[in-house]
Amino acid sequence: MHPATIRVPRRLLPWTACALLVLLPACHEERNAKPEASAPAAPALPGQALLKTELFFGRGIPGGGLVSEAEWQAFLEKEVTPRFPDGLSAFEVQGQWRDAQGQVVREPSKMLVLIHEDTPAKRKALEEVVAAYKTQFKQESVMRLTQRVHAEF
Repeated sequence: MHPATIRVPRRLLPWTACALLVLLPACHEERNAKPEASAPAAPALPGQALLKTELFFGRGIPGGGLVSEAEWQAFLEKEVTPRFPDGLSAFEVQGQWRDAQGQVVREPSKMLVLIHEDTPAKRKALEEVVAAYKTQFKQESVMRLTQRVHAEF
């Protein structure tokens, strides 16, 4: 037998042929592939690279009651707007979460959407808003989601 000859048992020939038919084109493509550097660059996204932060504020007050609409508006005016004067969006949402005692809490909530630069000053401003709400309304937490976005105004 020649050293480069591979003997395949007769009963495996159909499977071997199928495998070769599947794998050989892939080998050919791999050998003839062009380097990635020559691929055209993806077009730049329009707008400015910013962060989008969503804050979720539960309105239930421990011991009973809800943060009223007037209290919420006062909080926005005093704590949020001075730190994010370029704008924001606020929504009514229904929240559900598990408290420190393991109980599921359902409550009306507010959601703020802020589009902002990724700077130490803005990160500090977010921390201050969250801390102010937790202190003022005796909250265990405020959920915060942040992701990178491109925004045009």
